[in-house]
Amino acid sequence: MLEVEGINAFYGDFHVLHDASLRVGKGELVAVVGANGHGKSTLLKAICGLTPVKSGQIRFDGSDIARCKTPHLVGQGLVYVAEDRRLFPDMTVLENLQLGAYLSGARAQEAQNLDRIFTLYPRLAERRKQLCRSLSGGEAQMVALGRGLMSNPSLLAIDEPSLGLAPNLTEMMLKTVSQLNKDGLTVLIVEQSLALLQGMIDRVYSIEEGIVRETNADNMQEVL
Repeated sequence: MLEVEGINAFYGDFHVLHDASLRVGKGELVAVVGANGHGKSTLLKAICGLTPVKSGQIRFDGSDIARCKTPHLVGQGLVYVAEDRRLFPDMTVLENLQLGAYLSGARAQEAQNLDRIFTLYPRLAERRKQLCRSLSGGEAQMVALGRGLMSNPSLLAIDEPSLGLAPNLTEMMLKTVSQLNKDGLTVLIVEQSLALLQGMIDRVYSIEEGIVRETNADNMQEVL
């Protein structure tokens, strides 16, 4: 479904990604793990059209997307959920969710997708009229993930959904991601701690100083 081959990305003169490659098959849940500052988020942003790629190839459902803009990719089903959530604080929970359905294909299923999200997160249904600036960190992460789901993704790229969350909320959030995957959604997830993801993922890649390496899921302890 997603094939990344030898991509290089820079911030100014700083070389962030070095010939990075990975693959995500349809229906898989694939993780990228590594310490802060080693290129995890840059890799996800490069795949999703938010960071320019200097060289290399990115193919999604067989099409070359390395130079495509993010709105086009969302329309193709490749949806990014940012680590900083990027909610609109002076808009309600419902309004933020509805922004995820701004493309015509997603608008056609807006009501159905809202029902799905409120079933996943009953707390959001209770707070649908509440301004996002008043939400807790866990609730804000629910809205960010829900907004991504409103875009009707076929592949959801999630950047550190556990960031800033208490352990119980982290566990709940990752269980939700795992359930979405079991329901058929393809997921590429970035996290710092591989321990959080054990038992959930099909394949794992570690990244260090912008270099990506695949690790067999049966030997994940090697990269903890």
